[in-house]
Amino acid sequence: MLSIEKQILFLLSKKRCMHANELVQIYTKRGYKEQSIRNVLSRMKKEKYIHAEQRSLYSIVDKGEQFLSFVNRKPWQYDVDWNRKWYFVHFEVPEPERAKRDQFRLQLLQLGYGQMYKGVYVSPWDYSKQLLSWIHAASMDEYVTISEASILFRDITPERAADIWPLAGIHRLHQEKWKWYQEEFVPALNQEIRGKMDPLELFVLYLHIGEVISEISLRDPMLPVSLLPYDWIGQRVISELYRSFQSFATLIPSSSNYYQFLV
Repeated sequence: MLSIEKQILFLLSKKRCMHANELVQIYTKRGYKEQSIRNVLSRMKKEKYIHAEQRSLYSIVDKGEQFLSFVNRKPWQYDVDWNRKWYFVHFEVPEPERAKRDQFRLQLLQLGYGQMYKGVYVSPWDYSKQLLSWIHAASMDEYVTISEASILFRDITPERAADIWPLAGIHRLHQEKWKWYQEEFVPALNQEIRGKMDPLELFVLYLHIGEVISEISLRDPMLPVSLLPYDWIGQRVISELYRSFQSFATLIPSSSNYYQFLV
């Protein structure tokens, strides 16, 4: 799922029902084209993350709530003590159901699993509850096995972890977003605070940093510190971004239409 789709789920979780025109107004301010927003809404409806109560009037459904709940919790895996267990997903989906297989693989990667062997994915964190929900919904019960185990031979070291997960690319993402935060976001926020503090402009900044947090969350497996390179900055970057994200509750006036999305 794209970060903008996750963000729309977030907005719908707060207001419950939003007209497409309202979302278009917000996201055209963010630089998106109107048709691209309508295409995103159509795709999310087709994938059953949202539902159209009436024409162009959207609400979030259970599948969207479940996905949003997971992504919102994921960054805090950095603060969880690891029990040294590994959680494996083994699956083999017939070729005629390739689309279903590819979608399941994408969901595993966004959860934070890494590919250990063909059809075998591994994570240090137990996501079986989320996985079972997806497996049942996609009618894949006969194709998937989930297990918990210790590795007795050829354990996953930091060096091997860097092969199983694309840690080099994720590290570059952290560096890129940290540079954006310091050189673009903070100056823009300070300028808005010193100026007229237009609620929509502040809300656009709020959505922007939320989208960056979502992008990182969907790519970073949040591995235990013992498996990460010594110069890993992921935890610091996410913590600072989230601190700024929360600060908007004191910046956007409670009388604004946008305040409802912050509480």
